[in-house]
Amino acid sequence: MLQQSDAEHVYLIAHSMGNRALAQATASVMAARPELAKRVREVILAAPDIDADVFRQQLLPALSAVPNPLTLYASSDDSALRASKAVHGYARAGESGAGLVVAKGVETIDASNMDTGFIGHTYFAEQRSALSDMYYLIQKHTRAAERFGLQAVDSAMGRHWTFRV
Repeated sequence: MLQQSDAEHVYLIAHSMGNRALAQATASVMAARPELAKRVREVILAAPDIDADVFRQQLLPALSAVPNPLTLYASSDDSALRASKAVHGYARAGESGAGLVVAKGVETIDASNMDTGFIGHTYFAEQRSALSDMYYLIQKHTRAAERFGLQAVDSAMGRHWTFRV
């Protein structure tokens, strides 16, 4: 898509298992065609159903060519990711809690304290807080530290954000 489009600002958004394809394809393009990286304005990973260790060790280093930090939305109330973890046997990148992905180049937003609905897997598209956050991220190009509805959390893992309640 980046090769065939003249778009100067590209926003890539994926949800759940779609993050596997998006992260791998983006990492491959960044490695093969690094000049395209400057056109990727933002990569948003919503509830990524990706092995957390694979994400940290293999995908994140390859995605570092994207000029802006990646935005990752996670939740400890996501039943679909809990089921995926049980099936795969590994923590998922979209989980929060002790395994929350906090890394250089990633703005991690823990959505656990918001109403995440029945199975807690579609909060990013159903909750006004998450939609508003993505609006300011995309339309105003503001980083997590500048967005009104977020509050910073500093921990031994590093800095991440939660939604203000």
